[in-house]
Amino acid sequence: MREKKMFAQRTRTRNTDEAKRKYFLVYEGKETEEIYFESVSQNRSKIGIDPLIELVPVVRSYSEEGWSNPKKIVDRMLLNLEESRLGVVSYETLLNWFMDYLYEEEILTNSKVKAKSLWQTLEWICKEKLHVMLTEQVENLEQTCRVIAEYFQDKEGYEQIIDDVPRIIQNRSITYAEGFDRVCFVVDRDRESFVAHPENNQYEYVLNKCREKKFGFYLTNPCFEFWLLLHFDDVKELNKQQLLDNPKITAKRRYTEQELRKRLNGYTKSSYDADWFINRIDVAIQNEKQYCEDAEELEHLVGSRIGMLIEEMRRNAQQDSGRKSI
Repeated sequence: MREKKMFAQRTRTRNTDEAKRKYFLVYEGKETEEIYFESVSQNRSKIGIDPLIELVPVVRSYSEEGWSNPKKIVDRMLLNLEESRLGVVSYETLLNWFMDYLYEEEILTNSKVKAKSLWQTLEWICKEKLHVMLTEQVENLEQTCRVIAEYFQDKEGYEQIIDDVPRIIQNRSITYAEGFDRVCFVVDRDRESFVAHPENNQYEYVLNKCREKKFGFYLTNPCFEFWLLLHFDDVKELNKQQLLDNPKITAKRRYTEQELRKRLNGYTKSSYDADWFINRIDVAIQNEKQYCEDAEELEHLVGSRIGMLIEEMRRNAQQDSGRKSI
């Protein structure tokens, strides 16, 4: 996982030496949540979010694409934070840095076939040339990176890689300051991927990990679209059992998305007017209070905690100071 930004320096507020406190937003979904919180970030002053708070999206790297299980996402974030803290890197993390670099340089674009082929080549180099497992730690980061880069330097379109080795490995770690910054997981209560039965209660596992690490756990049951529905005045007229079950209405859409499309013409998960929702964010926060906001009870009840996240960011950064984990 990586920060979605072009630099990793901690910014400071204008005319002061006070560093901004980062809210690292880790999404389960790939598009809907990111669109919404990008608008939140752009409208921080309008919403009333403390100027000492900086929103930093954390996006999945290549080997993590397609993940929707919150347990896997939490475990990977914990692994990456531990790597950053200890200053170590696994081979899988290094290969993901290579892939991130290739996308940034637009050597890779939207070709999934090309990306898969490149990833398989990187895995082959580790296995056949370096004789290592992806889970092993890299002993000499720059030297190993050069060995991998040298394999590509004679291939068309990849000639600059060997010269860009410092860029590939610098400022890639997540710039999280424990005890100061805030890691927030924005996830859905998806019963198909987020299982919670006695022998494998992933919901309980994720909740306990967030409490242990003082991370924010901002879940919506059944899904993020319900948080979007809370921006409408008539949301209380919707059937709670239908919301909780969120059945398929068409081959591609479930109940919550269908209800959103009725209210917002042209809505899709990957394209919608997030600014319209921001203008009604206080309506959503108040509507949320009519449903469940308790982290434990949300396992079984309709509700959300996104409004609580917005309210937390509105409060003074120094007062919060990351102490409230759930």
